[in-house]
Amino acid sequence: MRLEQTPRTDQNVRISARLVTSSTILHLSSDELERTINQEQTENPALQVTEQRICQFCSTPLYGPTCTVCSRITQQTPQLTFTPETPRQTITSDGPWGQQLFFYDSDNYGFTEADNDDAYDPMARIPTSETLVENLLHQLEALISPEDASIAEQLVGNLDSRGYLEISPQEIAQHLQVPLERVTYVLSQLQTLEPVGIGARDLRECLLLQLAALGEQQPPYPLAYTLIDRYLEQLGHNQFADVARKLKVPEAEVRRASDYIGTMLHPFPGYIYNSVNNDTPLGSSTSYIHPDVIIRKGENGFEIELMEEKRYNFRIETHYPGHSDQAASENNTDVQKYMYQNRDRAKFFVECIYRRWRTLRRVAEIVVSRQQEFLEKGIRYLYPLTRAEVASILHLDEGTVSRATANKYALLPNGRLIPIAYFFDGSLRIKDMLRELMQSEDPRQRLSDEELAHILTARGIPLARRTIAKYREEMGIGSSRERG
Repeated sequence: MRLEQTPRTDQNVRISARLVTSSTILHLSSDELERTINQEQTENPALQVTEQRICQFCSTPLYGPTCTVCSRITQQTPQLTFTPETPRQTITSDGPWGQQLFFYDSDNYGFTEADNDDAYDPMARIPTSETLVENLLHQLEALISPEDASIAEQLVGNLDSRGYLEISPQEIAQHLQVPLERVTYVLSQLQTLEPVGIGARDLRECLLLQLAALGEQQPPYPLAYTLIDRYLEQLGHNQFADVARKLKVPEAEVRRASDYIGTMLHPFPGYIYNSVNNDTPLGSSTSYIHPDVIIRKGENGFEIELMEEKRYNFRIETHYPGHSDQAASENNTDVQKYMYQNRDRAKFFVECIYRRWRTLRRVAEIVVSRQQEFLEKGIRYLYPLTRAEVASILHLDEGTVSRATANKYALLPNGRLIPIAYFFDGSLRIKDMLRELMQSEDPRQRLSDEELAHILTARGIPLARRTIAKYREEMGIGSSRERG
C-alpha cells in the first residue's frame, strides 16, 4: 500500500464585524435602539431618519403630551426630524454610490465573503440617555408656568432613588419664600407624570397614585384601594387572614386583591425594570419599559403590531449640501470616498434595522399562534413553548431567537405588559396553580411544601419539595408557618 498526501478542505466560519453588529442590533432593547439610531444619524450625514411620535402604550400617533386613546402621558424623548408626511423609504441601488456590497444569508444573521468587511460598528459609542431628573423637568415645562420653574427644580431635585419626595412642600415653600399653594400645585402636576407614582411622600401615596391612574383605563380590583389605604402594613407581613376577618370577606378575596396590587403596581417608581439591584440612582442613566410588540384581538384572530415599524422611517441621502455630482466627479476623490463610505454604512445600518423587525415579527407570530389559549383564557393555559421549537419552525438558529426575544416586551389584549420571555417560562402555569392552592387552603392548617408537591404530583405535575419552595419564594409567599 502506498500512502499519499491528499488535500483536505477545512470549512471555517467567518465571523465578521458586520455579523456581530447585526446580531447586536437584534439584541438591543427599544431604548438602546433609540440611542443607537440617534447616534448613527448624528455621525452619518447619509442617513436621514424621520420619526412619528406614537403613544408608547397603544401606538396611537401623538400630537401632544397625552394620548387621545389611552389617556396616558407619554415620556417625551428627544425627537428626530418629525415629518409624518414622509413615507418609509426603501434602500435603492441606483447611481454610482448605490452599489450593494454586502449579501445576507436570510434571517440567520450570516454573511458571505463578499461583505466588504470594515471596522464600522455603530455600537462603539452609544450616547447616555436622558436622566429621569431631566425627563421630569422637561415634562413639567409643558404643564407649569416659567415662574414655577424653581419650585419644579426643588421638587425633582429632592426625590430620592425610589422616586419619593424627601422633604415636605412646606419646607420648599419656606425655602423659596413662595405660597404653599403654588408648591402644592406643582407637586400635583409632578405626580401626573411618568413613571406613575413619582413624587409620592410614602409607599401608600405612591400606590394610590398608580391605582388612580389605572382606574382611568379600567376598574381596579374592588378591595385594592381599601387594602392600600388601611391595611398596607398587614399586607407586607402576609396577614391575609387577619385582614379578611376585619373586612368580613373571604381570605381568597384579600389574596386576589393583594396579587393584583403586587402585579399591577410598583412600589418604587424611581427604580426601572425591577432589577435585582434596586439601588439605581435617580440621576443616572435610566430606561423605561415600553412594549415592543402589541397583540390585539382582531376580527380574524390575534394581530401583531411592532411599535418600531410605526415610529421610524429611514431614507438614504444621495446628495450632500454643497456637493453636486459634477463636483464629486472632478478630481475630488476624498469627497467621493466619503460619500461612498457613508452611503454604504447607512444602507447596512438600515438593513440591520429592517432585519430586526422582520425577525421579531416572525418570532412573535409563531409565539402568538402557539399561545392563543393563554391569551384568551389566562396563565393556566400557557403552552410549554421553547425557543428551540420556535427556531426549528422558522429555520433559524436558537441564538437568533434568544436575541430577538431578549429585553423585549409584549402588550397583551387585556392591557398587561409582560416580557416576551414569559411566553417561554413553563413555571408560570405551575406558580398559578400553587397560588390557587394556597388561597383555598384552610387558614387553621396551612399546606406545607411537601403537601403541595404531593397534590401537584397527583395532578400529573411531579415536582420536588425544594422546587415548590423555590417557586413560592419567587412569588413572595411565605412558608406555611409564615402564612399561619
